[in-house]
Amino acid sequence: MTLDNNPINQHLQQAMDHLEKAINLSIEQVLQQGKNKKEIGRIWEQFITLFIGLVRRKSVEHRVNLLGWIAFPRWRR
Repeated sequence: MTLDNNPINQHLQQAMDHLEKAINLSIEQVLQQGKNKKEIGRIWEQFITLFIGLVRRKSVEHRVNLLGWIAFPRWRR
């Protein structure tokens, strides 16, 4: 099974599509509609906190280090 046909990749691609839309809406609301950056920042902070919390909780529940599977130094560009 190639990664492209893997159901995990399909779900992550859908999630990435939704995240890109949320990013674009966040930028639009701040730049064009004058929405409060702090409010939108809190929304993103809450989302990221919930996501990382979910990953950590599932890691503990299933005794796997999901974050250990990711090479974080690749994030730097």
